[in-house]
Amino acid sequence: MHALLYKDFRVMWKQMKAFLLLIAIFCLIPNQALNLSAFFVVYAGLMLPMSLMSYDERAKWDTFAAMLPYASREIVLSRYLGSWLCMALAGVLYAIGGALAAGQPFPPAERLVSLGWLFALTLAAQAILFPYLFRHGVEKARLYMMIFFVVLLALVAALAGLAGAALPQGSILFLLGAPAALVLALLLCLASVPLSVRQYVKRLG
Repeated sequence: MHALLYKDFRVMWKQMKAFLLLIAIFCLIPNQALNLSAFFVVYAGLMLPMSLMSYDERAKWDTFAAMLPYASREIVLSRYLGSWLCMALAGVLYAIGGALAAGQPFPPAERLVSLGWLFALTLAAQAILFPYLFRHGVEKARLYMMIFFVVLLALVAALAGLAGAALPQGSILFLLGAPAALVLALLLCLASVPLSVRQYVKRLG
């Protein structure tokens, strides 16, 4: 499976250098209008794997992959793992940005709690979105993707506003809810993997 991840990394680096730089810059800079740093953490975990799916579709990668010694489960799982790595990298940059803004070696607690909610939101979105994409493909779902990301941006902005309002008051629900939401979203995302595998097999049909 590491070969599949390496292939995705090579494609990403060759085709999306400017895109990766844009994500890195926005994740590092905190407190922008609309909290774009928070949005780009979610964006990295969704848009990068979707872009890779789109490149694969255009290159007829699925046809070529059928001749390689990889099971459908490995191909699907490599896409999930790649998306988690992208999300984790964006999360690290997001945390570093918080530490730089605070002028301290570690990010403030508010930043880390918000990051936990962002990871939970991204994993939940992957669990909903990936089975659909593996069934129908990215190229056929572009309009739905535009609507999805508009809604996602609104959710991230609302989440950021909630963090700013709740944390100064010491909200236990918000502080303790982040790890619980993260675990629940991760379980939901893992449960979607076999569904994505079935949908991918149906598409190859």
